[in-house]
Amino acid sequence: MLSYDNIRQVHLEISTRCNAACPGCPRNLCGVDILDDYPLLDMKLEQAQKIFPRDFLTQLDRILINGNYGDFVTARDGLAIVEYFKTANPNLEIIISTNASAMPQIWQRLGELAVTVKFRIDGLADTHKLYRQNTNWDAIIANANNFIKAGGTAIWAMILFDHNRHQTGQCRQLSRELGFSHFELIDQGRSTMPVFDKDKQLTHTIGKYTDTRDFEVIHKLYVDHEYSKFQLKADMPKRKIKCQAQEHNEIYVAANGDISPCCWLGFYPQHGLSHPSNIQIRSIANKNNALEYDIKTAIEWFGDIEKTWDKERPVYACYETCGK
Repeated sequence: MLSYDNIRQVHLEISTRCNAACPGCPRNLCGVDILDDYPLLDMKLEQAQKIFPRDFLTQLDRILINGNYGDFVTARDGLAIVEYFKTANPNLEIIISTNASAMPQIWQRLGELAVTVKFRIDGLADTHKLYRQNTNWDAIIANANNFIKAGGTAIWAMILFDHNRHQTGQCRQLSRELGFSHFELIDQGRSTMPVFDKDKQLTHTIGKYTDTRDFEVIHKLYVDHEYSKFQLKADMPKRKIKCQAQEHNEIYVAANGDISPCCWLGFYPQHGLSHPSNIQIRSIANKNNALEYDIKTAIEWFGDIEKTWDKERPVYACYETCGK
């Protein structure tokens, strides 16, 4: 499926922890953390050095730091790891996607390292907080300022909602004034949902939400839906899988060292998470941890994923995400 020597890009989850509680995130169902069987950890510098030896880093073109569940600003060794990557390969393109609402001490140095940061800013101060719960808009803007002034490339990435749509022009103009290199509008279908606090009490709704406001009902519907996706029906049309990992010569590295072809398959199969592809790959994800073995060994199981593509029940994420 993918050979070690051909890997050119890495998608890295540097931490499984997050300081935010975004209601559309898979770890926070409508704002409530639902992952009770899940490893909470950061990747340490010495672990990154073991997973990514210098000779491997020299063959890479790009590293994207953006986890399935965690955020860069919760990784205690995040800056040190980026410095290590850049020392090993000064030409390496590093892109960090983050809510940027923490660690004010790191942003000047990140800018000096000439990395690119996607600042996830969903509106102005009054609207940003409705989705990016537990983040501080003023702190994010201050961190972005320090990063930009030090030479970093900043992208303002804004998810479009009904509640912030009217601020698009203001945000775009502010991004220019602050020195952001790009302004990116994102429409991810997250426009309608209820939002609960950690005690499962409704705080507000996003968009034109009119369905149940009982969190326990919502949680049951969610779990049932996730498991039902695993049961691909016999009459579902066959699809040709055009694998993005193969196309981009990319691997996904989780914070605990697990290696997957892509983030869609990087949902910790050793843990009881309900993601349908996670259930499917438990029996084939063998020797997939680069801290226990090495990347060469940890990608060998990728071929077993490819073998499912012509079967009645291919790995769900491959079918749904890369099936044509």
